[in-house]
Amino acid sequence: MVREGIRKEQTGSRKRIRTMLVTLLKNEILRRGCLPYYGTAVSHIASQKAALGTGFLPAWAELAASRTENR
Repeated sequence: MVREGIRKEQTGSRKRIRTMLVTLLKNEILRRGCLPYYGTAVSHIASQKAALGTGFLPAWAELAASRTENR
């Protein structure tokens, strides 16, 4: 499994580069006969928007919880 992240600046002409790069990667993965997926944290709205903008749809959500001591 390969996990890569795409970070971008929020200003200037690079504003849509994340969506363009994710689209290119997704299309190449599909061309190779594999099923691409896009994972992101529930709280990372910018990453969720990039995923939606490239055609990925939400399929599942994960939640982690831990017990804390009563004070």
